[in-house]
Amino acid sequence: MLENTQYGFSKDKLPKAFSYPLKRSLLDAGLNGATAMDAVYSVRYLFGRGRGPATIDALFSPERSGAHASVSGKSLITVWAVPSAERKTCEDILIAEGLPILCRWLAKSSHAGNVWRSTAHDLRLVIHDGVLRHRES
Repeated sequence: MLENTQYGFSKDKLPKAFSYPLKRSLLDAGLNGATAMDAVYSVRYLFGRGRGPATIDALFSPERSGAHASVSGKSLITVWAVPSAERKTCEDILIAEGLPILCRWLAKSSHAGNVWRSTAHDLRLVIHDGVLRHRES
């Protein structure tokens, strides 16, 4: 794990049959390699149902007056737990395909114009049957 991460962090304890699909050190390496670390205000690793085999969500907090400077114009990343048997496959796909998509989206959020940055946006990465799908809104 990198010593000078600038974001908040939380992690749910998992039941034995689940694992997180991406280690924090791998996420940090991807974010630092793409200089996207400054675009993130918090990362959370969560256990939840109904999210599919693997999901990473990124939620952009719009810039607005009165919003705390640590959150305004930055993103929250959520890494969702997966069944332990699928962890390695999901990790490989996220490293090869998911992190580059996430980092491009974070870079876009950092350099977008005022109109884009004034509203909330999200990115969702989902692995289903070994295929990564992503959706922006």
